[in-house]
Amino acid sequence: MKNTLRLIIIIITLLLLHNTTAGYCYWMWTPQTKKWINPKYAPKDTPKEQLLYSMDFFYAKEYKKALAEFKKIIKFYKRSEAASEAQYYMGRCYEELNNPYHAYESYQKVIDDYPFTQRTDEIIKRQFDIANKLYSGENIKFIGISFRAMPEHIIDIYKKVVSNAPYSEYAPMAQFRIGELYKRIAFYQEARDAFQKILDDYPDSDIAIEAKFQVAMCASIASGGSDYDQSLAEQAMDEFDEFTKQNPDSELVKKALKEKKEIIEKRADYYLKTAMFYERIGKYKAASIYYNKILNEFPSASTVPAAVGRLKIIEKRIKEKK
Repeated sequence: MKNTLRLIIIIITLLLLHNTTAGYCYWMWTPQTKKWINPKYAPKDTPKEQLLYSMDFFYAKEYKKALAEFKKIIKFYKRSEAASEAQYYMGRCYEELNNPYHAYESYQKVIDDYPFTQRTDEIIKRQFDIANKLYSGENIKFIGISFRAMPEHIIDIYKKVVSNAPYSEYAPMAQFRIGELYKRIAFYQEARDAFQKILDDYPDSDIAIEAKFQVAMCASIASGGSDYDQSLAEQAMDEFDEFTKQNPDSELVKKALKEKKEIIEKRADYYLKTAMFYERIGKYKAASIYYNKILNEFPSASTVPAAVGRLKIIEKRIKEKK
């Protein structure tokens, strides 16, 4: 008898709890989704109905509500035809909400998860435009905080533009921007490889001549770092020479000649310092070799007078030793 009474009390308590919370916390089984769901968060009966319902919010410019409704299609009707459109419009919502990186990710999911979408061309353009905005310094938002995108993130978007549509009109410029961004963060070898890829894959593009110049520039900049790299300097000089021969009418020729002159000055200065080191420790023959390298290889360098002067002093000292 006591057990029966206890059971009745438990049932009544559960019923009371259910009645007080039923307005906002109950679950039901739906044959369409084959899941237990809370009606508050339930989608419409069909993916088409849910898509139309979501679009109403989008057209009304209620983008946060639209985003929440589009997400229901991805969650409950992922394999439906409506899911591709929902994923696309999620990207549109993120763009309107000034969250370009999330927009890019949403667009990429359309390409990755729904490869037969008819919106590929439009998505590529939108991704390219997003990357350009971030490249120019437009801020992105995350959990309500606004900040500038890291160059690495922008590079990822440009790389996707190229890999998604390598023969599109946007691919050459996207590849060029990858090189520029690597230069921005001082990854000169990666930048050079990115510019070289334009010459390899898009030799007839409008940006190819500039890319050729940048290949030489990256080698030039890298050679003048804290540890002077002669091999990179020689490579840069060869590439500037090749550039000027192949593009004599380019506006960049003057800049190429100026950069080459700076490389010559750096190399000559390197030889001068090396020669002076050998001279200080009494290795006059070795010093003489490097002073003469300046005269023979870089006769236009500003260090030539210094090299001539030191050679005369060395010759005098050599004679005195004899």
